Amino acid sequence: MKRFLPLIVFLLVSTMAFGQFGAAPQTRSIKIDGYAAKVNDRVITQGEVREAMASIMPELYRTYQGTKLEEEVEKAFIKTRDDLVEHALILEAFEERGGQIPDQYVNDEIRRIISDRFKGDEALFVQVLTEQKKTRTEYMDSLREQMAVGMLTNEEVTRRARVTPEQVKNEYETNKARYFIPEKIEHSVILLNRGATDEDRIVKRKEAETIRQRLVEGADFSTVAKELSEGSRAADGGKFSWMQPKDVRPELQDTLKALPAGEISDIIETDTELYIVKVHARRQSGYKDFDEVRQAIKTSLNAKERKRLHERWIARLRKNNYVVLYAR
Repeated sequence: MKRFLPLIVFLLVSTMAFGQFGAAPQTRSIKIDGYAAKVNDRVITQGEVREAMASIMPELYRTYQGTKLEEEVEKAFIKTRDDLVEHALILEAFEERGGQIPDQYVNDEIRRIISDRFKGDEALFVQVLTEQKKTRTEYMDSLREQMAVGMLTNEEVTRRARVTPEQVKNEYETNKARYFIPEKIEHSVILLNRGATDEDRIVKRKEAETIRQRLVEGADFSTVAKELSEGSRAADGGKFSWMQPKDVRPELQDTLKALPAGEISDIIETDTELYIVKVHARRQSGYKDFDEVRQAIKTSLNAKERKRLHERWIARLRKNNYVVLYAR
């Protein structure tokens, strides 16, 4: 149903100068609502745009402040207005084709919504409508529009989006670098501080040698690390999650690249620390198999194709309809 042009309402606020009977009233106008856009005879008011923005406003106020907040609110207003224009264009196309959504279909959808979202509690559904200051008829009209838009979008976009197996394979071959898996290692570290004096360094070196010998003889690395490591991950048994060798501490990279899985390293010395490391497992570098990524590629290409078809369709609707955007 097309909306009629709403009136632009202004309040005249009159004030009398205190103590001056008969003085001319001071007035100012407050703009209550105005046009945001117009699609043929269908009007979108600024109030409708603000109402559609309501769900995103709290997040904007939490995230931004000052001038940045004003900028983001303006961007959100423009995007929401454009979305409503698109909605109106699709409704115009639906009506032009003589499309109709019978009451039975709308009522069936309402029953589904009550069942899914309100666990079958119709009283709760009515309560929510009351809180939103909507009548059931208004809700039905809104839902009817959503169903019409969804139906026509499905016909013009979703059903027409096609991705062939050849396109999927070509995408994989063309962008194979995206599916490269770098080498990764899972490792643990025991760290000892070397000490400030020569005597301390001798003691710490001997301690490190004793620890390494225990590990070589079969002591559990995690248990020993929790007991003796002075590193930040001691409580976790010195363990690091899967990492690329290049992302490990520079002083450990050469050792970790060469050390076979399951073996204990020699003692690694720096100016201030002593390290003992163990590689638990390795994942060799290589490309993900095509069959492993086929569905993900197809889904991505299908989304791109739907977006292309949708944008082309909306551009065509804009060209064939009278669309006006108003300044705020």
